[in-house]
Amino acid sequence: MPIEGKRELERALKESAGKIDVAIIGGGDGTLISAIDGLRACGAPLAILPLGTINELSRTLGIPFDLEGACALVDTGVVHTIDLGSVNGCCYLNEASIGLSTHIARQQTAPLKKKFGMLTVPITTLRAFPHVRPYQLEVLLEDGTTRRFQTVQMTIANSYRFGGMVENDTASIEDGLLELYSIDLRDWRGGLKVAVAVALHRFTQIEEVQMLRGKSFRISGRKAHHVFTDGESATRLPAEFKSLPHALAVLVPKDRLPKIR
Repeated sequence: MPIEGKRELERALKESAGKIDVAIIGGGDGTLISAIDGLRACGAPLAILPLGTINELSRTLGIPFDLEGACALVDTGVVHTIDLGSVNGCCYLNEASIGLSTHIARQQTAPLKKKFGMLTVPITTLRAFPHVRPYQLEVLLEDGTTRRFQTVQMTIANSYRFGGMVENDTASIEDGLLELYSIDLRDWRGGLKVAVAVALHRFTQIEEVQMLRGKSFRISGRKAHHVFTDGESATRLPAEFKSLPHALAVLVPKDRLPKIR
């Protein structure tokens, strides 16, 4: 049964608990995160039709980008469980972010995405960068210790890839852990250095980027900064971030296992 609209989708999924074998959802990561609560209540595995602009989760899971191949997974795919991230009770798939990327997300309008596709990411980044200033954030770790950061961008990632461009091969979407990345930029040279590091898959190897790994983080600041999840506004600081291990069942290609990170 085709469903349109995010609220209608969530309601339909919750009402389908025990009644369907597979939930097929077409859209990008924003559409998928709006359906997470419904999917978990429904209990049926998710089959993704990657119809968004970036389709980060589909790239991570190796979902074919042609609709025929994606639809074929209903018959040929295998059920695999992946982790979710949670911030103040709001679930997400790839990453939650504070700072620069929230400004970028606001500029990624539907008309811009339709016109420029994947180029929307660098275009909106260049537009947003001049308006961002560094600020202080405090991170409470699982062991009770506190770390303080001066940052223009803080990302709490659930997957090894996020933002359409960033990858960290030491991370995974099925290890029960989150990665916290803090970026400290003092001038345009630092921004260029980060951009080059992202392109060369050396994001975590430069001094401008600090990384922490753990099952949970509590982040606070002097202001109630916005927190975005997978490009959608979710909550504000202070915020509690948690990993939800093996929380969502998805259909993936047989040859993708055990290559999912």
